[in-house]
Amino acid sequence: MTVDPERLQRAFRILQGWLDEGTVTAVASVVLHHGRVAGEFYGGIVSPAPEAPAVNGSSLFHIVSIGKPMTALAVMLLVESGCIALDDPVGDILPGFRGAGRDAITVRQLLTHTSGLPQDPDLSQLPPDVSTFDELRTYIHALPVVPPGSKVEYSNVGYGLLGLVIEEVSRKPFATFMREHVFAPSGLDDTWLAPPDHLFPRIVRVDGTFDRGSSTERFNSTYARRRTHPAGSVIATARDVARFFQMFLDNGVVEGRQVISPATARLMITNHTAGLRGGIEGFMTWDDCAWGLGFDLRGNKRPHFSGEFTSPGAFGHTGVSGVFAWADPEIDLVCVMLANRTLFNAWNTSRWSRFSTAVVASLR
Repeated sequence: MTVDPERLQRAFRILQGWLDEGTVTAVASVVLHHGRVAGEFYGGIVSPAPEAPAVNGSSLFHIVSIGKPMTALAVMLLVESGCIALDDPVGDILPGFRGAGRDAITVRQLLTHTSGLPQDPDLSQLPPDVSTFDELRTYIHALPVVPPGSKVEYSNVGYGLLGLVIEEVSRKPFATFMREHVFAPSGLDDTWLAPPDHLFPRIVRVDGTFDRGSSTERFNSTYARRRTHPAGSVIATARDVARFFQMFLDNGVVEGRQVISPATARLMITNHTAGLRGGIEGFMTWDDCAWGLGFDLRGNKRPHFSGEFTSPGAFGHTGVSGVFAWADPEIDLVCVMLANRTLFNAWNTSRWSRFSTAVVASLR
């Protein structure tokens, strides 16, 4: 199969429609087929500031939870090196994480959102400008809200704990480990945790935040851009996100370098939650919620952001800032779509699926 350029442009016109109707004000998309760029789309402006640049290939987006598979990869590098095992109890690595039904929670369960821990932490007793370091230390006290292993209970708390696991085992700060062992080896030269200030003009402003204009405004404040949370603080270009997903289609190889083992690449996109109900409560759930190690798997999910034509083996992730990415091994296709409106008004419902469907339909 090959990509029909005209049909792919038809798909990209869907994104232009989102801009024309004012649903989003910035969007970037990259489609890869057999590891090569089949097409790119860039539209809108980086911010409403005077003389703000147009969105282009170097524009940086908050990819939020698309960063979870990157955190998962960091954990798997520690597994590859023999430092930890997937079924190690988390309490054996983080001694404070014990008791109250938590003793049997494993690293694998954190990765697959089956730990039973809550979706979000209780921050009511913390200052609004709490550091990532201080916030994560409170997660040691988190308690399950459903029995561990009983369902897929999507959990940012669980991924925060994975960051602590990485720090404890590697003896390096999370952001440092990610830069040295994930971003740099994978060729993700425009992927950041807490990017330097000189890159701020390239960061796309996110619309639809609840705390607009505050000093801690989600995504858009200096405070938010300096966060290094393992569950969702990565800032990247669409091209880098596509490169990351392509690595899993290429058995862990990037530009001839074996970044991760083929076994790791396969295991991360294998279903570890067969038969379990769940998903993201309040957003979307399924009776059979397939999940890999970090990745949302298509499986039998309907509806799904990857559209009508992707195979059950397709893997990907979404982000609340208005972003998604998926890859399908059966057709060797990667689709990245980064926009800039939060999902709280559900603008993405149906739109994402329709765009993804049109992308796959461009194959001939």
